[in-house]
Amino acid sequence: MSGTFNGVNTLQFTPDNKHAYAYSGVVLVGTSKTQIMEFETNSFYLVGDLTIFLVSDTTDDIEFIVEFDDQTILETNTTHYNQYTPYQPLPIIIPPFTKVTISGKNQGSGSKNIGMNFTGKAKGTIEQFDLELKNE
Repeated sequence: MSGTFNGVNTLQFTPDNKHAYAYSGVVLVGTSKTQIMEFETNSFYLVGDLTIFLVSDTTDDIEFIVEFDDQTILETNTTHYNQYTPYQPLPIIIPPFTKVTISGKNQGSGSKNIGMNFTGKAKGTIEQFDLELKNE
């Protein structure tokens, strides 16, 4: 296990495997459903928060959709959002062996830059893959 950041849309763990995090990076979301973040869990629960943020001011409402294994479990909207101000974190428990997909859709017109992050604790048995870079 490495503490090296492997990029956006990757579920990462602290070296002690107690905390997990994922960052979407900046994603341009238009008026059709756009994937913001996707990752899969292994044999552990994740208990934490999803935090939404906008990179530009807008008076548009942005819809966010959270799916577990292609089933919608949560839909929420921002309302007249201010730039760089995080939306209220959404507490969430993610079960083991789950594909998590988070998408967004602008309810107004045009496209907006948005982002999302997940931060939380890993609970239960963890089977980590070796993320160390190998020199061949």
